[in-house]
This record gives sequence, structure tokens and C-alpha cells, in this order.
Amino acid sequence: MHNDATCRKRRPPTGAAVPAGRVPQAQEWVWRVLPRHRRPPQRMTDMMADRSNPTRASNRVDWNDPQLQKLLGKIEGWDLDNRESQPRMDVQIHVGWSAGGGKMATLVWRREKVMVLEANFPIPTGEYVRVDTFFGDGMRSVWGVVVEGRAGRRADDCSNGVSIYWLHEC
Repeated sequence: MHNDATCRKRRPPTGAAVPAGRVPQAQEWVWRVLPRHRRPPQRMTDMMADRSNPTRASNRVDWNDPQLQKLLGKIEGWDLDNRESQPRMDVQIHVGWSAGGGKMATLVWRREKVMVLEANFPIPTGEYVRVDTFFGDGMRSVWGVVVEGRAGRRADDCSNGVSIYWLHEC
């Protein structure tokens, strides 16, 4: 039986059991029991009481520290909205599998099978959407499914009733 205190390793036989120059066969190998060199597991309460390890110790933050306040002041106006990182493109979208009339929306971000759309009408989560992009003489269609949607948070989004939708390409 295997336990935490020992480790079993398979070794070829040695000594008088094997004549010189003969290679031992697989069935002749023996199991050798070796002590395991590791610390026994600690109890969770012991681990939590060990404050010498910084990963287990709680991190206290002094929010009134002048250096921290200076850093926080630099990022105060930041927002994780990256809709302006790519050129906006007017697209026509068709919600669902029907061939009904399309509605206008704006493609604000696209990368690796993910699209972000702005629309001023609701699109249910899980709905299939065809996104038509127009180029000079032609048109390119891509199907996607809405994985998330929310109301826009910018001031102009709120005033225009814009919602943001994330689509995964099919």
C-alpha cells in the first residue's frame, strides 16, 4: 500500500541475483521503497497563522498615503472603454434568421471573431445577427451571436439611447 511517507520505485535487481553481463528482464525488476523527502501537509489554520509568508499574509493598503493619492489622481478620469481605438463603420444588421429589412448600427470594434456594435434598439442575448458591411461596389456579410449587451455609459450614449452589444462570429 502506498502512503505519504514512502515512495515506491521500480529498480532492476542487483548483486548475486543477476550473473555478470546479463540484462535483467522486466519481470525480474523489484520494487524498492524509498523515503519521500517532503514536508508533511500543514493544517489550514497553521498555514493561515504563518504570517512570515507574504502570499498568505493580508495586504494592508494605506489609502491616505500621498504617493498612492498622486497615482490615483492620474487615473481618475480613465475609463476602460476602447471603442475609439478603431475607425467606426456604419453597418446594416439583420436580427434573427428572417430575411426581413435590416436596421442600421455602428461597428465600433472588431478583432479575432469578436465584434462590438452600437445600436439604438434592443437585441436579445443569444440572438443570431447578420452584419452587412458595404465596400464600394460590394458587400460582406458575417454572422454572429449576441453574447452580451448593455446600455451605453457615455453621456452621448445616454442621450441617444445607444446600447453596446458584443457578438461572437459564427
